[in-house]
Amino acid sequence: MALDFGFGFIAGVTGTVAGYPFDTVKVRLQTQTLNQRMYSGSLDCFIKIFKQESILGFYKGMTSPMFGVAVINGIVFSVQNASKNLFQNPDTYHALMCTGAIAGGVQAIICSPIELVKTRLQMQGIGQQRQLFLLSRDLYKGPIDCLKKVYSRRGMRAGVMRGLSLTFARDVPSFAAYFPAWEFFVRTFSPTSKEADMPMYLSLLGGAFTGMCAWTVSYPCDVIKSRFQASRDHVYRNVWDCIVKSIRTEGWTVLTRGFLPCALRAIPTNAFTYPVYALLKRTFDGGSSVSTFDNEISPPPKLPPPRKTISTTPATNLVPKSIQ
Repeated sequence: MALDFGFGFIAGVTGTVAGYPFDTVKVRLQTQTLNQRMYSGSLDCFIKIFKQESILGFYKGMTSPMFGVAVINGIVFSVQNASKNLFQNPDTYHALMCTGAIAGGVQAIICSPIELVKTRLQMQGIGQQRQLFLLSRDLYKGPIDCLKKVYSRRGMRAGVMRGLSLTFARDVPSFAAYFPAWEFFVRTFSPTSKEADMPMYLSLLGGAFTGMCAWTVSYPCDVIKSRFQASRDHVYRNVWDCIVKSIRTEGWTVLTRGFLPCALRAIPTNAFTYPVYALLKRTFDGGSSVSTFDNEISPPPKLPPPRKTISTTPATNLVPKSIQ
C-alpha cells in the first residue's frame, strides 16, 4: 500500500504539470456568468490569458494541486487496491466500479479544500500582468494564505470544506468509471489482453481514453462545484441555490460550459497519470502488472508424455523353439 501511494504521488505530479493550463481555462469558462462574460470560447480564453497575464497566468495556484493531487492520486490507487480484498473476484467490471467509487469517496474529503484553494487562486488577478511573484494587491498570497483567510472568515464547515458534497457527487461516479474504463481498454487493445504487453503509445492513448470517460460522467457536477467554490458567500446560499440560479439564468447548457478545455486537459493529464503509475509499479513491484485481468488463473502447463521404460528381463518367449 505504501508503494501504491508513492507511485500514485509521482504519477499525480506528472499529470498535473502536463494538463494544468487547460484546467485554468476550464475554471475561467465555468465560473463566468452572462452578466460578466469575459471570454467567447476556449480559444479566446487561451489567447487573452496569454496576452494579459503571460504564460505564468496558466499556472496560477498550481502549487496546491501539484502536491495535493499527488497525495490524492496516492490515496486513490492505494485505497482502490486495498478495497479489492472486499470482493471474491476483483477482476470483474462490477468490482472495479465499486472499488473505484470507494477510492473516490475517500479522497474527496482531502480533494475538496484543495479544489477550493485552486479555484480561488485561479480566479484572482484576471487580466493583470503576471510576474514571477504574486502581485501585492492580490487577495491571496498563496495556498496557505488562502486557507487561513477562508478559515478565519467562514470557519471549517462553511469555509474550508465549502463544496464537499459536490466533490463527493463528482468524484464517486468519476472514479467508478475510471478503473473499468482502463480495464476495458487493456482487454480490448492489448495484444495479449495484458497491460504489461501494451506498447507505450497504447498506454498513453489508454490513459487519455480513461480520463475522457471519467470526466464525461462527472462534468456537470464539476461545473456547479467550481461556481459554488469560486463565488462569494452572498451569491449562493447553498448548493441547491447555485444549481437553480445557474440553470435558470443561463440554461441547461451551463452544465457543459468549458467541456472542450476539460477534454483537452484530460488527454495529457491522464495520458501520463495512469501509465506512469503502471510503469512504476511494474518496475519496482516485482514486475507485476497492474491490470487485474493479468491475475486470472492460467491453465496448468502441459506435462510431457511419459517416457517408455525398457525392460531388462530377457524376452525368452521371442527365442525360436529350435534354439531352445
